[in-house]
Amino acid sequence: MAISIQQGTDMTEEAGTEDAKIVKMIVFVVGEQEYCIPILSVREIRKFEKTTALPYAPAYVCGAINLRGVILTVIDLAVYLNVKPEADNPRRVVVIVESSNGIVCGILVDRVIDMADVNLGEIQAVSEEGSSLSGLVMIGDRIIGVLRLDTVVGELVGNAIPE
Repeated sequence: MAISIQQGTDMTEEAGTEDAKIVKMIVFVVGEQEYCIPILSVREIRKFEKTTALPYAPAYVCGAINLRGVILTVIDLAVYLNVKPEADNPRRVVVIVESSNGIVCGILVDRVIDMADVNLGEIQAVSEEGSSLSGLVMIGDRIIGVLRLDTVVGELVGNAIPE
């Protein structure tokens, strides 16, 4: 099972007013927390399959998968974020993402639950510099972490890719 996501040309789409920049986000769950990333950075969503182990890889690396002839590293976001994943969860999926600098990898999450329009002006920044979160946003009555995808992918996979 794979869900392909159509990619647009620009990460932000203006809606209505000049200062309201609305970004379509995909919302997923890791442990008990919800996170989101821009939909335009998502290539596809795949059912979690067995990965090939990578010797001497950090604990957050599940292994590698073959995606139509391309070998991709899969990151267990729960291990990276130091949260307990949902136990015996058959809904775990791999979100294939591409960072702004072109690094493609898979991120293992407990489940994808939603797509939402997020006003960039409503994201409240977190205080930690270099954090994997760019901020928090309210969607309805839920507080959702906005994952800083370039930071996460750069830390987890980018440093291992030779230039």
